Amino acid sequence: MLLNTDKITKTSSIIAEKLLPQNGGNSEKERQLSKLKTVPYRNKLSERLSSQPSESLGRILKSVEAIEYVTQIALLQDLVWEVVDARINNNYPRIMNVAMNAIGDGASLHLNPQLRIPKQQLMTNLHWMPGGYLSDSGHQDILAGLRYLNYLYLFSTGSPFESFFDNLVPRVKDEFIENYFPSLNPKRILDLGCGIGHNTISLKNLYPNAQVTGVDLGAAMLRCGYVNAKLLNQEIEFSQQNADCTEFPDGHFDLITSFFVFHEITNTSMKRIIGECARLLRPGGVMVHFDAGIFLDPRTLKAKVFRDIQALSNNEIFIVSPPLPTIEKMIEKSGMKPVVTKIGDPSVVNNNLGQWQIVAGVKL
Repeated sequence: MLLNTDKITKTSSIIAEKLLPQNGGNSEKERQLSKLKTVPYRNKLSERLSSQPSESLGRILKSVEAIEYVTQIALLQDLVWEVVDARINNNYPRIMNVAMNAIGDGASLHLNPQLRIPKQQLMTNLHWMPGGYLSDSGHQDILAGLRYLNYLYLFSTGSPFESFFDNLVPRVKDEFIENYFPSLNPKRILDLGCGIGHNTISLKNLYPNAQVTGVDLGAAMLRCGYVNAKLLNQEIEFSQQNADCTEFPDGHFDLITSFFVFHEITNTSMKRIIGECARLLRPGGVMVHFDAGIFLDPRTLKAKVFRDIQALSNNEIFIVSPPLPTIEKMIEKSGMKPVVTKIGDPSVVNNNLGQWQIVAGVKL
């Protein structure tokens, strides 16, 4: 099945026009950002790995090539956040006016100020984002979501929203769900760790007749996701809940998804989320967790090196996941049949370091 590029263009252009800054912030920082390149340093590290294939992981991570690469990524991250904040600050009144008009009465936005955020998720600012993804000053705060939205924009290439807002979920549907579960026609869908809702919105695009709900720990992220959905005239429920112990009834959902969540959580949280999915799915219902192959299944030394560098440079301290056979056993013990596979062309995805990883299960 071919992707609907007309839909992609429309979705991307509406979000860009309405919510992203329409003029820059710090032109000097943006020039510096455009000149800063990490690829040459990654290539140097790749050359070392090729020339010394028997070298230990620890020794490689202490090498000059690895340290230089991590340093360049750190410089890039710092510059990105400076540019992001400058852009937001220079456009803040206009953005907030659009956002507040979109939120309206917030009828489908359910926030819980009393929610206990797991301590481990408060320990670190993922991707070194200022304030972190869970920062929230209350009421109308969407700053964490705005930062992440602009972060995606700056780190994408070509048409900046194609891969993040629209292409990912259709690929999962086309390359995985339709191959393994062709009769699945979900009426209720739950997206775990939905953040600003970019994949949640794609789920609603693909299953327009389904009731779609996104949950996340971050209130500001959810407000931003709600705004994104409203700008696109999509009716989606957003709820502030912990994915490993939600308030939904047993057997409520036909399809549960997550995108790039598993590599950001502890092994204990992963086990609990799998168990919660088993509780929430109806018999025959399906869970699909999508992540990068190098995070969940780094089979080569090169993959392990770049996984660990990702953890260091992005402050992703839980990135070392249990082996896939262990995850499969978690799924089996929860009462589901595991389906663990990969999608995508390994020659082009994920910087040639592995295909995209699918961790799925069907409720028996």
